[in-house]
Amino acid sequence: MRSVTRKFIGLFVSSRQAKWLPGAAVCCLLIGCIVALSPLGQAMASMRTASAMSAQVTVNAGQSLGTLTGASKGLNTAVWDGNLLDSAASSAVKNAGIRTLRYPGGSTSNVYHWQSNTTVSGQGYANPNNTFDAFMNMAQSVGAQPIITADYGAGTPQEAADWVQYANKGGSGYTGPVPTYTGGSSTGHTYGIKYWEIGNEIYGDGTYGASWEFNNNAHTSATYASNVVSYSQAMKAVDPTIKIGAVLTTPGNWPDSVTNSASPQPWNTTVLSTACSSIDFAIVHWYPQNPGNESDATLLSASAQIAGMVSTLRSELNQYCGAHASAIQIFVTETNSVSSNPGKQTVSVVNVLFEADNYMNWLENGVTNVDWWTLHNGATAGNTSSSLYGNAQYGDYGVLSNGSCTSSTSGICEPAANTPFPAYYGLQMLNYLGQAGDTMVSSSSNQSLVVAHAVKQANGNLAVLLINKDPNNSYTVSLGLSSYNGASTATVYSYGETSSAITSASGSSSSVTIAPYSLTTVILQPGTGGTPTPTPTTTSTPTPTPTPPNTPTPTPTSGSCKVAYTVTNQWTGGFGATFTITNTSSTPINGWSLQFAFPNGQKITQLWNGNYTQSGANVTITNLSYNGSIPAGGTVSSEPGFNGSWSGANTSPTSFTLNGSPCSVAG
Repeated sequence: MRSVTRKFIGLFVSSRQAKWLPGAAVCCLLIGCIVALSPLGQAMASMRTASAMSAQVTVNAGQSLGTLTGASKGLNTAVWDGNLLDSAASSAVKNAGIRTLRYPGGSTSNVYHWQSNTTVSGQGYANPNNTFDAFMNMAQSVGAQPIITADYGAGTPQEAADWVQYANKGGSGYTGPVPTYTGGSSTGHTYGIKYWEIGNEIYGDGTYGASWEFNNNAHTSATYASNVVSYSQAMKAVDPTIKIGAVLTTPGNWPDSVTNSASPQPWNTTVLSTACSSIDFAIVHWYPQNPGNESDATLLSASAQIAGMVSTLRSELNQYCGAHASAIQIFVTETNSVSSNPGKQTVSVVNVLFEADNYMNWLENGVTNVDWWTLHNGATAGNTSSSLYGNAQYGDYGVLSNGSCTSSTSGICEPAANTPFPAYYGLQMLNYLGQAGDTMVSSSSNQSLVVAHAVKQANGNLAVLLINKDPNNSYTVSLGLSSYNGASTATVYSYGETSSAITSASGSSSSVTIAPYSLTTVILQPGTGGTPTPTPTTTSTPTPTPTPPNTPTPTPTSGSCKVAYTVTNQWTGGFGATFTITNTSSTPINGWSLQFAFPNGQKITQLWNGNYTQSGANVTITNLSYNGSIPAGGTVSSEPGFNGSWSGANTSPTSFTLNGSPCSVAG
């Protein structure tokens, strides 16, 4: 039964570590815990890589698998995290390119009262410094948008609606309690938070026997479904532009398809049948292993399950949600390797390989958001079997250490707080692979232990991530490219079993040797005479006006801005799209207004990270308080995006102005 004990540990053990082990930061990492980095470990690795096997990876740069957005790659945070607000942690999050942060963290969400920054007595811990406003200051400082989990277990629809009012509507109309925590004297803000979950893993409230989630409501699937409707109505009455997410069970994982007297129909059937029209995204969590049964080979093959899980979710949405199904996004707001009591595998390179493959498989299969659990967590004495790779004698879900020790009398301790674990470098490698506005493209490998993912970047480069899941052999990988002509040299980023950080070097664009148990990202630039860099032409054009269907519109004069308009998904009658706005001038932009015209009469139905007006084909989008500044040479921190409707054709607009000046258009 997946996750039966994990959230119990996350709620009590992790909170206890944050509250009662502040002195753990003085502990040092025991000698031998990273023997893999010792001369002996490096020598052993060299012996394994003496002769490389061959592999062929083929990339079709013309076959899109979808576009990365600012919501694609996220990370969990927690209100009990004593290191959440550390400047070193903020720098690490920013440097890893994380643009989505979930708060207030797992099971604690179901007992957390945001106005007072407290939890239900005896049911968790909220660090007094980690108020909602403090978290938002941190999120804004790193350019990340939040996913907020509303208190379902101990809260009410009104408490959640008050949170939306306080977060998004400033002082206007907010009549709830003014937060009493330190620094909480404001009557509201205009954070513009779009993504709101209704509770965390509510199926773990005893509905199916296992109880790791606190819940004051009746423990039935039908109760949760009806309450989702109530929460959604109350919250959207305050701000109709927000997106509401409901908790579903992950296909093939407990308690998927389980029924009993409290849930005579499967959880997903009950929730979707009742609440589908009230939600905008479906939430699943995925931890492919249970504690004590970890296997490196099993973990590294687990990502093959993802396509089937997404397909099943889509089938359920189509079955129970009708025409609304196509508008519902899928969010994986928690994932890591094991469901509870993490052991040595979580702090080894094996988890890094799984992490990168995990993220990309979900995203390539059409999932909108993936959030790793978590920023900091704490040392646990989980599975340290010799059958697992590495020599660490503890585990930790976090991507950064919090300097804690295990609770056993022998006290195995982590390195100092905010020291990166291997999983941190996996996030960094994904940032080299692709960012918001870049396009995932098709790739394949002829070796089962060499996995490839590829991204056509908006600047015209092609990035290929190579994951070597073989613990014993290196591979010389030949790169075959379709619909792309690369220069002869490339930049190669590498991270592996003997690495203390990601390294970079110049290499060949046609062949690269990858070490055992390693991540390698090859970044190719366009060559001459082949696929052109997607730099727009500079033909002059007037201010955008509505254009009839099937008329080509000239690209505007290259000015002080550049806009990438990307359709992220499309279905019959509907579609989603995002804008990446770049300031190409030498001076910052403070406050922006983007204008364009739809060619085929498309209509925006819902927009995030901005305000909009539409008159006929003409659209104006303006910034919110947190994304109004665009630094010189930089892009808007939280890119605007929308869902829309279309009929007949869905041609992309090709002319944009920013603050009245024409922008070039990224191809």
